[in-house]
Amino acid sequence: MLKEWALSKLERVKDHKYVLVRDSLRLLLGGEGIIHNFGTKEGFTVIIASTNLVFRELYEQYLSDPENRKLLVIDRASARRRMKIEKSKAPPLLYPDFLVNTTEESRIDINLRDYLVEKTSDPNWPKEVNELRYARLIIKHLPQIIKAHNNLKSVSQGRFTDDDLKKIISFAVLGIPDSAFKKLNPEDYWKIGIAGYEVMEELNRIAPEITKIIIDELKLAPAPFCFIADYGTEAVISAFYLSVILSQHTEQWQLLLANIDPSLQPLSDIKKEFLEEATKRLVSVDRKQAQKDIEELENNLSKEALNLILFKHLKIDNMENCASVIEKEFYSILMSSLALILAVENMLSGKISAPAHKKISKVIFRRGGDYKNSIAGTNSSQKWIDLKRTYQLANNIIVFKRNLDAEIKTLKSLKKEELTFKLFRKIWIDKEINKIEYSLSALERLVNTGNLLPGEETQIPSRISNALNTISSYIQKISKEIHLKLGELNRYFQDMVARSYKLWVKKQDELCLTSQFLEHCLKPHWDPQKEKAVLFIFDGMRYDIWDEFLRPNLEDFTEELADMPACSLLPSETHITRKAISAGTFPDKFNSDNKEDILLTQGLKRIFNYTGSVEAVTPSTYGIGETVRYRGWNLEVYIFELCDKALHEIKMKILPDKSQVPSRPLAFVYEQHIKDIIDKEVMSIMRNIEPGTKIFITADHGFGSAGMDRLEIDDDWLNDNMDCSYRNAWLKKSLTEAGASTKIRENVVEFSVEDLRMPSTEKFGNLHKHYASIIFPGVGYSLARPNTHFKPPAYTHGGISVQELLIPMIVLRVKDKEEGLINLSDIKGNFEILEGEEIEFSLKITLTDKGKEKDEEIKVDVDGAYGAGQIKETLPDQILYVSEKGENIIYRFKPAMNSVTAEERRKGLVERTLTITVKYWDLDKKKSFRKSRFFRFAVRLNSEQVVRRVPASLGNILGLTPRNR
Repeated sequence: MLKEWALSKLERVKDHKYVLVRDSLRLLLGGEGIIHNFGTKEGFTVIIASTNLVFRELYEQYLSDPENRKLLVIDRASARRRMKIEKSKAPPLLYPDFLVNTTEESRIDINLRDYLVEKTSDPNWPKEVNELRYARLIIKHLPQIIKAHNNLKSVSQGRFTDDDLKKIISFAVLGIPDSAFKKLNPEDYWKIGIAGYEVMEELNRIAPEITKIIIDELKLAPAPFCFIADYGTEAVISAFYLSVILSQHTEQWQLLLANIDPSLQPLSDIKKEFLEEATKRLVSVDRKQAQKDIEELENNLSKEALNLILFKHLKIDNMENCASVIEKEFYSILMSSLALILAVENMLSGKISAPAHKKISKVIFRRGGDYKNSIAGTNSSQKWIDLKRTYQLANNIIVFKRNLDAEIKTLKSLKKEELTFKLFRKIWIDKEINKIEYSLSALERLVNTGNLLPGEETQIPSRISNALNTISSYIQKISKEIHLKLGELNRYFQDMVARSYKLWVKKQDELCLTSQFLEHCLKPHWDPQKEKAVLFIFDGMRYDIWDEFLRPNLEDFTEELADMPACSLLPSETHITRKAISAGTFPDKFNSDNKEDILLTQGLKRIFNYTGSVEAVTPSTYGIGETVRYRGWNLEVYIFELCDKALHEIKMKILPDKSQVPSRPLAFVYEQHIKDIIDKEVMSIMRNIEPGTKIFITADHGFGSAGMDRLEIDDDWLNDNMDCSYRNAWLKKSLTEAGASTKIRENVVEFSVEDLRMPSTEKFGNLHKHYASIIFPGVGYSLARPNTHFKPPAYTHGGISVQELLIPMIVLRVKDKEEGLINLSDIKGNFEILEGEEIEFSLKITLTDKGKEKDEEIKVDVDGAYGAGQIKETLPDQILYVSEKGENIIYRFKPAMNSVTAEERRKGLVERTLTITVKYWDLDKKKSFRKSRFFRFAVRLNSEQVVRRVPASLGNILGLTPRNR
């Protein structure tokens, strides 16, 4: 309102060449965008300054401008500095050379009283409104000030005393302007007594006589407000919320309150019914303030008090009691968090209380009703989110481990001929064993960061701190057991591959090899004459990456047509199996030196009789993670290097207990590298694919942990040293011909090159190589040449394991319209703002017809972030409950300019992308889904404001920087 009013004054003098605006109260602060636009439109050069150093520098720049444009000066020096010059403070702006060029009309004083008089048509506003102590409050609460003033005019048209001004300010700041000059009602008590207690303290410094009147009113109010005068607001607030929390869990809450703090005993005289009603109204009045008050109470609870509440009285060491606390807690994240830590400990202990955990899972992940609107139900603090994820991961790992144990037991009972690729695929995918390594790594990372305690360790009961140490020990034990079982699974898998692989090569049996992709996956699902198709080849994407990160992003706008049983070629090396996808045949039938566009051209001609060519396309974006893209016929091909190189760089490190672990956990690579590429680069392509298009997704290979036991390969068995890697070796003669030791023959899998359909000869310059067989190390082993450095990476590929060979091969179709439970509109907002201004974006969520059939609100979690490339700023998480009328996601913020590049500074424009991601859970499908929307906006850097070129301390010394306005 103020800025528009000021702009109207500028409009009156827009034809003047020189205009001076004195803004001693800085009413236009934050409105530089309006001034900038006005200046640009009307041909003004704009100078905004409060010190002579800034003014003179910009004024000299203006005078040196040959175009000699019009000049608008905004003088922000305070009225006090103009009236009284002090040696210790910067003098006001001095510009007699500019002032002489202005007219009386073009000198504008912007002050608060003039605005209020004009806005309210009341000439009685006192001069005190221009005093800084009042002006700050009035500007901050201007709409409420106007409302409170209207009440005064209703009482008396001509009256306006000093007390009236203070009362107007007081009631406006307290958020009850409509009650000014009226008798207070119960709702006012809520706002004054609870939501406004911090404001009361501030007002007491400005107008204690007014706060005294309010306190006298509160003495007549019901408990707990009547205690404020005698005990102070802080004590009453603490007692009230502690009573609220305790009364949820025990009928003896009043006695417990007095035991925690005897001084609070008089404040326990509150009826439970009143507490329940009061708390609901409090949350509805000001949820943020209520949450802040509860957090302050939690921070002030001592270790002794928490011990008394949780262990001596509520006895949460018992899992049934622990689950009950989590179930009943609607307000305190501290109470819920401490109980949930004990629940995680029990989950991993091996002595699980199943009924208690069933109740906890329902509360944490699927709870509705009143809980969804409570403080706990809408809390989005990062620690609470991390702790819930810790519990979920612990639960998942126990389920996955139970499945893994059962499947190993089954494998032991089966005959060799019963061990098939189909069986291992069922174990790996249907039983979700593929997720166990990532889940375990994510859990280890969360627990080992030490960031799960919901407070300072000195405040938390020792039983809880010890529980985290116990959890860490349990995870180490479970991790060892899981990796041993995975090793056992891979031994059975290796035996199956050793018996079956040459049969897979001869005919398409129960699976599709990467070399058979064109013929057995693309051809049956794509009509090139009628349909468009897009192929994504992901280098190094094993099945858990597809399951956890890519598939959830696609489910809302694609339908799955096929999930084919697929296997990487042996050896599972990029230059072999990835090129085989494009070539559509085995490596003994194509030249591996050719690029993939040539191989794909040849493959399409052989399989589809396509006579055209496939051409490389340069990405129009940064193409982060993207290796190359091709286009030919009605087919587009995108090849992404997701994690192959990143994984090869991860080494093993030795811990103090002599155990070896990856130097960078798998969860870090997945969440910080792979997820980012999928969410941004991959999905930006996916979301622009036309409806009806077929999408084919596959990978060349996966990856697994390298064995740490050394199997030494004789140099005489190799054409040269490069033919031996940690996961395979190309031999010029078979192991039998080479006279290999029993240890070697018992711990490797050997295939002839003919059985693998690999080339038997290769030529490198003058060097001719002949290969007889290829060997792969057994579980726990890596190959090494004699007298060489042996230090396998943490993760690699090229061998035989279920992690390396079992890959996704998926066929999708882009839906004709959005389906699922919710729809998202496009993001709405400004495309460009000026630096320092606040920007607002909104996005509408509505229910689809299928969502409306649920006959209940759908809980959605909202994540927001903006940035460029890998650098991003996160926005606060939101939790919304979507009904038939829909909900609006609103983000309002000032874009941070911390990452502005020199090039952006030169251009004066910063471009950023806002990403809003909505996640929800579908109970029927028992899956989570997500949708994202993107919006590009620009921030125009404010070149007309000077960044001080001298340190602030130097400015003080020179007397150039005002300490006060």
